[in-house]
Amino acid sequence: MKLAAAIYEPHDLTGETLGFLAWHIPDLVVYQHITDEWWLAPLDDNLPLIRLNRTGLDLLRAMTGHTTVGTLVEQYGTKICGPDGQPGEWHLARWRLPTTHFAITGLSHPAATGIKPSGIFCCSRSAKAGLGKMDLRAKEHLEAFHLHDLAQSEGDDRHFDLIETTVSHLFREPSEALAGLTYGQLLIRQLRRLGWFNPKPKVLLEIGGGLGYVAQELGKGLLPFEKQGIAYLSLDITEPFLKLQVSRAKAGGWNVTGTRANAESLPLADHSVDLVIDNENMADMTPVQLSRNELTSGIGDTPQHQEALDWIRRLRLPIEADLPESVIFNLGPIRFVAELWRVLKPGGRAFLTEFGIEQGWPGPVKLPGHTEYEVQYSHLRQAMRWLGFQERYLSLPEFLGLKPDTKVLCTVVTYTIQRFCQAINRPFSVRAYTEKELRQALGDMLPKLQGLHYHDLADPAWFGLQDFKVLLLEKPGGAPKAQFTENKGYRWYSQK
Repeated sequence: MKLAAAIYEPHDLTGETLGFLAWHIPDLVVYQHITDEWWLAPLDDNLPLIRLNRTGLDLLRAMTGHTTVGTLVEQYGTKICGPDGQPGEWHLARWRLPTTHFAITGLSHPAATGIKPSGIFCCSRSAKAGLGKMDLRAKEHLEAFHLHDLAQSEGDDRHFDLIETTVSHLFREPSEALAGLTYGQLLIRQLRRLGWFNPKPKVLLEIGGGLGYVAQELGKGLLPFEKQGIAYLSLDITEPFLKLQVSRAKAGGWNVTGTRANAESLPLADHSVDLVIDNENMADMTPVQLSRNELTSGIGDTPQHQEALDWIRRLRLPIEADLPESVIFNLGPIRFVAELWRVLKPGGRAFLTEFGIEQGWPGPVKLPGHTEYEVQYSHLRQAMRWLGFQERYLSLPEFLGLKPDTKVLCTVVTYTIQRFCQAINRPFSVRAYTEKELRQALGDMLPKLQGLHYHDLADPAWFGLQDFKVLLLEKPGGAPKAQFTENKGYRWYSQK
């Protein structure tokens, strides 16, 4: 595979640009391919790997935020900085952030923008000035992304490796951080501890099961006789994913059926499901951008907006006096839990998890190709109580019983290593790695990498696991449960 330096329209390194201070992006990972050749992988996957010799590496290290572009041009401009013979000036003109403005002003460090950097370095004026707000398009319809943009998916892991990386995807393989289990195996163990498989459900519905790993691993966590008599339903809006879900569910020993549908309108009969499992889908469900006038008047500009306003009124959600010009409301998740109430049998249960907030209005999370929205859990829980659910609310790490100080490799570093491995035709999965697991995965390649760093599982800089919440729902009215007390391992049942 021929590697080349990243090429964008080069900047003119003259005038005021020479007075800008230069930074390289933080936490760069460098791979020494051969004796005098190092590779760097920009976070923009559309850019090729960048190749440097020792002089080019020195140029990069000099970008500390204390050196101007002009000084770097003077010191390295005519020196050969790469194995293909490009001088330092050639690299400096192209190593900028293609998706952001070249002159980021008023910042102590480029990471303070909150924008995912794509290039190698950016520059900042010395004088302080203000940054404009990002243009957030709250009305993007997420269904269109999953129906059309993913229709040509090749059915491999790349979408969840780089675009919609989920907790369950990072832990789809046995992990030290999960006591040697996969996410699906640990999930089924926790549900069994709750008594949700005693008696076992007759109909189990999984919503938006991604690539099918959870279904497969749920099945591995049960004995064959425990799965007998359970009908496993996979429901997804994306056809290529649905095929994988069915295939992997069968590999897990399930009697499975796949249905393409939107979870906001389930194609299932009333009181037909015993157990629902939904991992990280609610942020993909329909958001509605409501104006201040709509919220104060209670009159929506469209039927969808009116539906959202009717839910706000019905649930008696608080509307603050000092409203912003517009807010986002999680209409899709509200529709979804209303559908769960309809399709669950009396005594039926649901496990839901997604990232979200507990105060204010949902904010956008910009991902390649689409925007997701935080789940506002105080709104959603109010809807569940209004519907009649009994619910328990906790964080995902608490539910899974994770050790918060377990060290795992930075996810961005994992993406970068994968790019290096692809360039040398070496397999490498994007997942949560402890130091021991990374050593086993990379072997002799590991000493050639610089810039690796690890985070605690509880560290927001890793994946923000504390922002992922769990809702355990139960629809009242099921069969009476036997009452007992337990003493020294013996259960004493009542005679009522």
